[in-house]
Amino acid sequence: MEKKKIWIKANGNGEVATGHIRRCMTIASELISHGMDVEFILSDEYSANVLITLSDQEDAAFDARILHTVYSEPMGDIPVIADIIKDDAPDFFLVDSPFVTPEYVQEINKLFAGSNHSIKTGYIDDYNKNDYPVDLIINYDVSGPEDIYSAQIKLLGGQFAPIRAEFGQTEYVINPHAKRVFLSAGGTDSNYVLGDILSEIYEADSPCRKVLDTKGLGCDVIVGALFDADYKRQLQEIADRHSAITLHSGVGDDMAAIMSGCDFAVSAGGATLYELCAVGVPTVIFSVNDSQAEFAKGFDQAGAGKYAGDARNDHRLVQKIVTWGTAAVDNPGFRSRMSKKAKEIVDGKGTEKIVDAIIQLMA
Repeated sequence: MEKKKIWIKANGNGEVATGHIRRCMTIASELISHGMDVEFILSDEYSANVLITLSDQEDAAFDARILHTVYSEPMGDIPVIADIIKDDAPDFFLVDSPFVTPEYVQEINKLFAGSNHSIKTGYIDDYNKNDYPVDLIINYDVSGPEDIYSAQIKLLGGQFAPIRAEFGQTEYVINPHAKRVFLSAGGTDSNYVLGDILSEIYEADSPCRKVLDTKGLGCDVIVGALFDADYKRQLQEIADRHSAITLHSGVGDDMAAIMSGCDFAVSAGGATLYELCAVGVPTVIFSVNDSQAEFAKGFDQAGAGKYAGDARNDHRLVQKIVTWGTAAVDNPGFRSRMSKKAKEIVDGKGTEKIVDAIIQLMA
């Protein structure tokens, strides 16, 4: 098959979770391994810096083009892309943005139809509210998204979660007594959930400390790429006071190994949650936006995770998370059931399936 050119439109910042760029990087890497020519289409310098930061963590590099538009107003892309495709057009255009509307895709289709090149389109949907006029749709909601789509190719359900293959190939053991916890809030933690959890476990005069053996409990804490400097210092100060806490920055390829060494996890409802499921780590989930809340509830209903609440408005969130963890420490049967269900829903082969579908579409 001749080398095809693929554009991926994605952004990441304090409002748009870094998981959008991160999952697209995973798809891009797999496409490149199949001989495709991949270029990221980014709205602004901020997203470009996020791409660079995440790429450095994974020892990867990607070509990128900055449109110098406003990420939350995607219609501003149209005249810029119209000018670009006069000289350079892709074979496939994958869009990943919560701000994109069906009207945006319609305008893109008009541009592509007027070019001298056959261009296929795809969209990664997190909301299951609109039908987008694309050739390929991806919605990996584990609760089984309602099929409202008219796309030629529909990749629906947890089996299409775009995560790196190693997460589905990692050995995982359920220990009788839990001794290590994995903590992640994603790229940002604007609600300071991780710091509050650590304080509750190791420092606060909380009820859980009367029944939880904190001396035997270690925490692997993922420091997100966009954590602010003051918050990083706060986490480091807590870790300095408690040797059981290990902070991880720029984890990259070691993430699957860190997860597999933990007996249960606390995670925001983003891309990391799907990786934890593929490994089989029992997880209590919190959300930081509406999209994550819906995803997390789906995992809970499926028995693949336990949803604790929304960090934006649940003032008892940390206490509920710690209470769940306390109950899980000496309950291997509970953790085993959740682990099995999680691995059934997310098999770790989603990226491969997505790329195979894209290649088939362009054939």
